[in-house]
Amino acid sequence: MAFIALERLLISRVYFMKIFIHTEVKGGICIFKLFRKKEAIQFSGRKHPGLGILSAVFGIITVLGFIAACIASGLKGGEGGQIFGIIGLFLFVISLFGFIMSYKAFKQRDIFYRFPMTGLITNGIMLIVYMIIYILGIIR
Repeated sequence: MAFIALERLLISRVYFMKIFIHTEVKGGICIFKLFRKKEAIQFSGRKHPGLGILSAVFGIITVLGFIAACIASGLKGGEGGQIFGIIGLFLFVISLFGFIMSYKAFKQRDIFYRFPMTGLITNGIMLIVYMIIYILGIIR
């Protein structure tokens, strides 16, 4: 039994499909079978960058740390002392590093931009919030 497989790629306006033409010869009679297979879109080489994931994690840490520091300061009646200032500076530095890492992640090629964008937005907003708090602290 002779089995011949030919593959042709037809380009349509709607979608791409592969048509497999299988020909079987049985007693001098040719039988044609058509099979359709849709092409799946594959993004080869794209990945989530490690710097982007780390910057998003740093952004989440700074947001949660800021919320925890605000709650703890409120429980102490606003009289937290230097410890909350040190925590605030530490969170500011973490947010700055996260912002720089997300910027570096954006420079990479063939990546998914979900985590670098998340890190850039959260760290950028937190940097602005920390700067406003420090400027208000200097003024008062």
